[in-house]
Amino acid sequence: MAHIDADAPPAPPRAAGLSTRAVVLALREHALVVALAVVVLLGGWLRLSGLNWDHNTHLHPDERYISSVTNVIEWPSSPIQYFDVSQSPLSPYNTPEGQAYSYGTLPIFATKAVADIVGEGDYDHLYLVGRALSALLDCATTVLVFLIARILFAGGDRRRASRVALLAATLYAFTVAAIQASHFFTTDSWLVFFGTLTFYLALLSLRRAARSERANLGLVVAIGFGTGLTVACKISGFFVAVPVAIALIAGAAGTMPIRRAALLVARDGLIVLLCTYVGFRLVSPYAFAHSSWLDLTLGKDYHEALDTQRNILDGGAVFAPTFQWLLSPRLWDPLRNLVTWQLGFPLGIAAVLGTTLAGVDTTWYTTRLVRHRARVSRDAMINLATRAMTVAYVLAIFLYMGTRFQHMGRYLLPIAPFLAILAAYALHGIPRRYERVFVAAAAALVAATGLYALAYHSIYTSRMTRLAADDWIVAHVRHGSAIANENWDDTLPVGGLAAHYKLVIVPVFDPDDSTKLRKLYDGLSESDYYVLSSQRGWRTLGRLDERYPLMVRYYRQLFAGRLGYTLAASFTSEPRLFGVRLDDVGAEEAFSVYDHPPVKIYVNRGHLTFADFRARLCTPPAPAACD
Repeated sequence: MAHIDADAPPAPPRAAGLSTRAVVLALREHALVVALAVVVLLGGWLRLSGLNWDHNTHLHPDERYISSVTNVIEWPSSPIQYFDVSQSPLSPYNTPEGQAYSYGTLPIFATKAVADIVGEGDYDHLYLVGRALSALLDCATTVLVFLIARILFAGGDRRRASRVALLAATLYAFTVAAIQASHFFTTDSWLVFFGTLTFYLALLSLRRAARSERANLGLVVAIGFGTGLTVACKISGFFVAVPVAIALIAGAAGTMPIRRAALLVARDGLIVLLCTYVGFRLVSPYAFAHSSWLDLTLGKDYHEALDTQRNILDGGAVFAPTFQWLLSPRLWDPLRNLVTWQLGFPLGIAAVLGTTLAGVDTTWYTTRLVRHRARVSRDAMINLATRAMTVAYVLAIFLYMGTRFQHMGRYLLPIAPFLAILAAYALHGIPRRYERVFVAAAAALVAATGLYALAYHSIYTSRMTRLAADDWIVAHVRHGSAIANENWDDTLPVGGLAAHYKLVIVPVFDPDDSTKLRKLYDGLSESDYYVLSSQRGWRTLGRLDERYPLMVRYYRQLFAGRLGYTLAASFTSEPRLFGVRLDDVGAEEAFSVYDHPPVKIYVNRGHLTFADFRARLCTPPAPAACD
């Protein structure tokens, strides 16, 4: 019989709902998920807000082209017509606008489908749907960064591994290059997402390879389809084959006799190749010349488009938009631009340090394993392969793209998620006994990267510089006035406003030959205003002394006010926060020329004669164009 203490105080009444303690315990239990959700939401705000930064004026040239192609293609009437290469209305290569289309078709097909569903499928609106999809996909990439990092750091304390993984995801959420790409309807965010997804699938396959071949087979199939979809975003997606190959080889190594391991790698490799082809062909049937899936011949237009892009990439075709690369040292300049501007200096330095440490660790352990035939555990082999996959993927893309003649920063976007992971790797190396140092360093890195992200995001909450210049023109320039703009650049005013003015094109990018001086004079002399709608001309031609000696003098004299024109207005929108501005005109041109170029407007007050104009540009030693 139970003893009852009559003197005991009565038990407090139970709360009707969840107690505060229960809520706190639930939050603690799911703190990691809550924290990741907060990170994704913050990153989502940075990506989704300000999407219509150009107010429906289509100021991004790549967007204009992709939008025009997406607008003219039409849905086929049946699956049979979809796969009919020569007849499908969905094929860009069956339209005049899309015959030179060199990007992947997965992004434009998916964007067109979503845009049609929401009733925004026309040219003037579908690009906004494309921007939103770019942003949403990049939010998903943030989650993939967390998942990959948690696997990479799983060898030690699980709690710390999760914290470092959260750090990596936060750093990527605040990565400026990713935020900028999310504001464009291009294929870049799609390429990053599917490349990162395929990497994650390969990582899962590596971790599970030792458990069950049958269970892992499904992952191998998924890896193949992931690779195909990555390439269907952009042909450079083939670089994801590097970590995939490492995962397949390492997954079989050390678990079975060499002969059987080689057969397993060959089998899985063939499955990946087959599924890559199927996945690519399902969403890119028009890359091929014929409808038969047994015929792998590339289509003529697609092949020529790729050849043209490869020729530009390697410097075989040098024209106005590529002149900037004549001034840009390979490897060093893409690294400088990546570290300083695309990532921001704190994150950039941490990423370089992390890549170096991971590379040294991987090389040291691999050398020890090969030279000394050291026996390592299965877990140690997987950890080594995981680091090797990450470092190899980063270096393969950077070394290839960084050594091309045209080494645009956006070509490095696929490695941005892994640079965030490697930056976290650098801090993960701080010993546990210095946990306070780790926490302080992580907090400082997140704060610095977050502040830079907020500063950059300010350009999307401000009036776009070209539109601000349009406002000034409307307020200060009489209708009918002649406004000069430079060739190979967007003209101002944009859209329907241009109908109220006479637009004149100054051919600054034409060769410095014997006709150039007169062309420049004619353009300026018949104009009332002169607009430099970006730094494309003066920042590039103004430094090409050997190729454009006349233009070097031209811009110097223009800025000194000696060509009859006086600066009337200028518009800038650099990254800024708390009154501090970051002058990014020294970054790669594409970093600012699309969404926040510096704009200058000059007014013709001097009305020089040709003799005066020539005298001011042709002082001895005169350029050959003065002869």
